[in-house]
Amino acid sequence: MMLPEEFNDKWDVNKYGPLIKFNSKDLMSTNFSDDVKKFLSIGGLPETPPPYLEFTTSQSLIRSITNVFKMPEEFQKYWFLGSTSSGDPICIIEKQENIVFLNNSDNYKEVFINSSINQFAECLLVYSKMIDKAIEINGEDAFIDNDIPEYVINWLKEELKRIDVKCMEEECFWVTEIENLYE
Repeated sequence: MMLPEEFNDKWDVNKYGPLIKFNSKDLMSTNFSDDVKKFLSIGGLPETPPPYLEFTTSQSLIRSITNVFKMPEEFQKYWFLGSTSSGDPICIIEKQENIVFLNNSDNYKEVFINSSINQFAECLLVYSKMIDKAIEINGEDAFIDNDIPEYVINWLKEELKRIDVKCMEEECFWVTEIENLYE
């Protein structure tokens, strides 16, 4: 499992953009494990990583999604981290510490992303590296044009599976993102 310091070392802020570190004092008031608190405050999350995610709206504060959006009480277990390109909230679940998004076009149905914040960050890193590989092979617009060689997509699938087997199950976020590479 990737440590927050290792993520900081591997994430090239000049190439991929800045990392947002969460306020450790705010994290102390949560029931998250020390590992999650450490990762968010030391490792952080990329501001706007591919595939079109955004963590800038969190403004390095971690809050229950019910405090961010007007949502029923049963959503209290979700803590808001950022959003997908469709505006779906990306959250960490308080007790399980899984990373999910809540599909706003399907009554906020929970969609699994990763088993932990560490695995999520590592998956973001390998997805960024996949884009680099595609650009290196097929030019600057390779990702935008979905001109990604099959073997590079296969490499990505294997890396995601290595990082978190569960994230490659049917209807999970990363499986959908890989399907989008074929469109």
